[in-house]
Amino acid sequence: ENRLLPTELRHEALALQKELEFDFDAPGETGESQDDEYRWAGLEPPKVMVTTSRDPSARLRLFAKELCLLLPGARRMNRGRAELGALVGACRAAGVTDLLVLHETRGRPDGLTVSHLPHGPTAHFTLSGAVLRQEVGGLGGAPLAAPHLLLLRLDSPLGRRVGTILKHLFPVPRPDSRRVVTFANEDDVILVRNHVYRRRGRTVELEEVGPRFQLRPYLIRLGTLEQGDAADVEWRWHPYTATAPKRRLLSAT
Repeated sequence: ENRLLPTELRHEALALQKELEFDFDAPGETGESQDDEYRWAGLEPPKVMVTTSRDPSARLRLFAKELCLLLPGARRMNRGRAELGALVGACRAAGVTDLLVLHETRGRPDGLTVSHLPHGPTAHFTLSGAVLRQEVGGLGGAPLAAPHLLLLRLDSPLGRRVGTILKHLFPVPRPDSRRVVTFANEDDVILVRNHVYRRRGRTVELEEVGPRFQLRPYLIRLGTLEQGDAADVEWRWHPYTATAPKRRLLSAT
């Protein structure tokens, strides 16, 4: 009723409040998410499902397969004629933590949607510059170890939010892993690179193993994919957002 506590209960209420406070940060907690969706992320490996838009081209199917090689433990599912609601419902029932949907235009991959289950958020990216593994050249077998992650220049509040969404697609790597996945921000475009490295004496040899592509976020919703416009918008790119020449959205400087 918006009234002060009685004087004899105030000290007891303060003591109870201190007892209820957590004295540790939950794994994966960012402190800036609107509802701490990733509070307990990291306790178990993520379970990622990759699918495509309907009637995908051969190149989009191949890119989806290589995206599963980039994300350890990810599985690819043929979309068929499944509706989004049925797709998300099946993923929830199977314990999937993240659903990735690839889109294309005239056989060229140009969109990626990442929906964190069971409650969100859902991030939409434009995808460009997709280069498949065999197009990178000079490759051996596909590395399957969980990679170390480099998040470069994603230090603004929006950049940290996008980095949180992307990094929780990967399991925790072993200390001796020789694989590195880089998300490097350049002018609000995230360059995604996949490398393996070898130590030779005092030098380190770096080899790109692909795939290679670029991401640019344009929409983050607090709900899941099938909710569509019914979910609240956390952030949206607007044309006037880029009017200031020196403004950066994903980096603090």
